[in-house]
Amino acid sequence: MLNKKEQTSAAGKLNLQYIIGMKLRNFRQEKGLGLKQLSSLTGLSASYINEIEKGKKYPKAEKIMLLAEGLGVNYDDLVSISMTGRLGQMSELFFSSSVLGSFPFQLFGITFENVMELFTASPKKAAALITTLMEISRAYDMNVEQFFLASLRAYQEMHNNYFEDVEELAEQFAREQKWIRFPPPTPEELIETLHQLHSVEARVADFSEYPELTGQRFIFLPGKPSQLLLNDQLAPSQHVYSMALQIGYSELKIRERLRTSPRKNFDSFDQVMDNFRASYFAGALMINRFQAKEEVQELFQSETWNGDSILELLNRHAVTPETFLHRLSQILPGIFKITELHYLRFEHLVGRNEIQLTKELNMPRTLVPSGVRLKEHYCRRWLPVSLLQVLEGKRQNGDFKKILIRAQRAKFMESGDEVLFISIAHSLRLRTKMNRCVSLGLRVDNALKRKVKFLNDPQIPVIEVNQTCERCPLENSQCSERTVPPSVYIREEQEELLNKRLKQLVTDYRGKNLKI
Repeated sequence: MLNKKEQTSAAGKLNLQYIIGMKLRNFRQEKGLGLKQLSSLTGLSASYINEIEKGKKYPKAEKIMLLAEGLGVNYDDLVSISMTGRLGQMSELFFSSSVLGSFPFQLFGITFENVMELFTASPKKAAALITTLMEISRAYDMNVEQFFLASLRAYQEMHNNYFEDVEELAEQFAREQKWIRFPPPTPEELIETLHQLHSVEARVADFSEYPELTGQRFIFLPGKPSQLLLNDQLAPSQHVYSMALQIGYSELKIRERLRTSPRKNFDSFDQVMDNFRASYFAGALMINRFQAKEEVQELFQSETWNGDSILELLNRHAVTPETFLHRLSQILPGIFKITELHYLRFEHLVGRNEIQLTKELNMPRTLVPSGVRLKEHYCRRWLPVSLLQVLEGKRQNGDFKKILIRAQRAKFMESGDEVLFISIAHSLRLRTKMNRCVSLGLRVDNALKRKVKFLNDPQIPVIEVNQTCERCPLENSQCSERTVPPSVYIREEQEELLNKRLKQLVTDYRGKNLKI
């Protein structure tokens, strides 16, 4: 994979070739000329002209002159980088777009040349396609950062969210530090490691004098030495993750690292990918995959579901629920070959009716409630949502520091899919009125039934659920948890009934041999 500087240089060098290719094809088509006709007018071979149009060759000045004369245009019209009309719109969208211009197509097996060849083949259609996609993104209130994050999820899913190279780098680093599997590295060990190996001075700091910063988990100040300030309101396990993340940046040779966490915006896909890789390294450093394999096997071999055993693992590894379940979403596909899974994170502001999905990874692409900005009400029967409601009730009674762990077998009405969900809900330290629930969902199939012995434990409720209240066909008498009317379901039912009536009308009139 090319680094960022090499990608920019290569793209810049190729841009001129593709621009003249697009302009040449556009002028030729406007004149109504085929390749052979233009070849006769210029004395250049049709295959050579075709290679220019595809951006594979950049012609010398004398050949550009021949092409300009054959097309009846000025020399400058071909060589100028300025483009007008639909071509200008496409050029602006592709070459200047913060989305497309910096997107690493090669991660998905697509070269820059492949993309440009597609665009030069029919630039007007390409411009229309890009414009349409951007209009759709605006209609669904999807910004550039969300596009990058969606692309990252697609990349994770392509690789089953498991990256052997990063796993090995984390294990090699741990061996070099002589860190045994248990106990995990202490905050003191990580502070010393950052200082000795990476010239980073890490310390716990009081952010209360800076109200705008109190929601940040850490602040990184580059320099010699660099400073890593850890929010004193966080638990030691959260400090450990922040320090492990900094080690990941250094060991992976990532120059531009997060200055604050959580970061509000990502400016490029490179930033998104770099942060993901450093985060993956941190998780692999904190939870060794082979140790986790032994623990998960023991958990799966139990005939009964026991949420306390997961609490024990959280404490043993000194990690948050988010880190633990997210790490399992990597280990289960990589080690256990369980690839039909979801990782979802929901947040709920106490006292409000809205529950937001703030992070998702849906590897089997089954029908589960999804959409980070979905403006509908998630089914209240579904475990991640219902558990947040339970936690809200406990907060109202003054008991909000406890971590809640539950399991559920959810049967989705529309798709027929059944998913085993393990959900963990807790209150956030830095956002005192916010509750969070992270969930790992495993699609129930014959393979999972063989691997997970506690699947049939009667303690695990089997609940029929839907996506959202707006899409649910159940009557109010059938569902006491409904929050809003089934507006989407009613509209779809009406449309289906209308289509049936139209088909019946056609059948009736044809049977009478009458014209409509």
